[in-house]
Amino acid sequence: MSTNAFAGPWSSLPTSLTPWIFDVIQAMGHTQMTPVQASTIPLFMQNKDVVVEAVTGSGKTLAFVIPILEKLMRRESKLRKNEIGALVISPTRELASQIHSVFNLFLNSQPSLRASPSESDLEDEEPRREYPEPLLLVSSADTPADDIQKFLSTGADIVIGTPGRVEEFLLGRGKDVVNVRELEVLVLDEADRLLDLGFQTTLTHILRHLPKQRRTGLFSATMTDADAISELVRVGLRNPARVVVKVQTKKSRKGKEVDRSALDVVEERRIPANLQNLYMSCAASEKLIQLSRIIKYETSTQSSARFIIYFATCACVDYFYRVLPLLLPKDATLYSLHGHLQPGTRTRTLASFASSVCTPSSPSILLATDVAARGLDLPDVDIVLQFDPPSDPKAFSHRCGRTARAGRSGRAWVLLVGRERDYVDFMSIRKIPMKERPSFSSDLSPKDSGKTKLKRRS
Repeated sequence: MSTNAFAGPWSSLPTSLTPWIFDVIQAMGHTQMTPVQASTIPLFMQNKDVVVEAVTGSGKTLAFVIPILEKLMRRESKLRKNEIGALVISPTRELASQIHSVFNLFLNSQPSLRASPSESDLEDEEPRREYPEPLLLVSSADTPADDIQKFLSTGADIVIGTPGRVEEFLLGRGKDVVNVRELEVLVLDEADRLLDLGFQTTLTHILRHLPKQRRTGLFSATMTDADAISELVRVGLRNPARVVVKVQTKKSRKGKEVDRSALDVVEERRIPANLQNLYMSCAASEKLIQLSRIIKYETSTQSSARFIIYFATCACVDYFYRVLPLLLPKDATLYSLHGHLQPGTRTRTLASFASSVCTPSSPSILLATDVAARGLDLPDVDIVLQFDPPSDPKAFSHRCGRTARAGRSGRAWVLLVGRERDYVDFMSIRKIPMKERPSFSSDLSPKDSGKTKLKRRS
């Protein structure tokens, strides 16, 4: 990672972090803050509302996880069993689960408390924790009644969930049980998606139920001024501080591009600095063979081992999950992820893909819809392939952002046919210069040779 992606050591924060939280950060390998963390954490800890826009992989999750933990630990009085102090809402169960795991990573590392001798005569009594584990509210085998029971038994201070499950928890079965009067922080992660029409009514009900005296943060990688400003009054932000962390590109004297991260600089580019964003034009009938060619090229010449391929629909994912094994190396492992799968299956698939051992000769390939496009932190994805470009331009950036995360390098390809070539100018996708184009052995008949944009060897 280049040094200009950092914004100073954690010790430079105006308010010192709790020692055990600082230790966890160091153990995670984050020796210095990223720009979004350096600008957001002080504001949140100083009781400011924030609207944060930062490129994918820039460290937004820690930018709200750390202030939430610090604020709850600095309370003058502890929360009661039925009170919550922080609420994080995300658009998908996968992202909510990921955020929950980050909170758990910290809370599982807190110093243990042991009962005093007067409370227990057992010398080997199991240590207890001062701050309980967070509560995850997503579609699963648990029912809303199970959520309430778990909340009361654990006394969770922090709740993370998707909009529908959170609404049921606060306004359904939990309306007379869950006390939100002490809520200090509300975070809307991937806020632009949460403000879409599909979540608008549910989100409005939740926000009206929460106390106005709270700190609110909106976080996303693609949130335009119109998106944020038009909705600020509705979501109840009070004179928010806007933090924009983007990749700024400038020209050197020699005419070469130099990429760097910049604080509070609004740029059109919304992708990581180390991402190569490429496209290929081809006929619709050629897309499948070109997809297999790119995979073979990336594994054989670029040593790529972990791929995500995006399709337009769940049916497409299911279809190509059966077809691609016929075209790919026999040692390739394919995974299928889309919204029509059972919640438990989606969780297991994502975990299996993330933890799989893969090499260029035996790559791991995730076939997915946009359910895997936002927020998921899969740090070692080498290649993103978009078999179908998304209908929403913002989804394009989120898809590409699954690679080249946290300063790593990565490549993103998109296959374009017909009028889809409009993406080239709109998204500023880089067309491969002739001298850099990968060469493939010919799989097309001579009459089709003029259709492909990639150079072939006969």
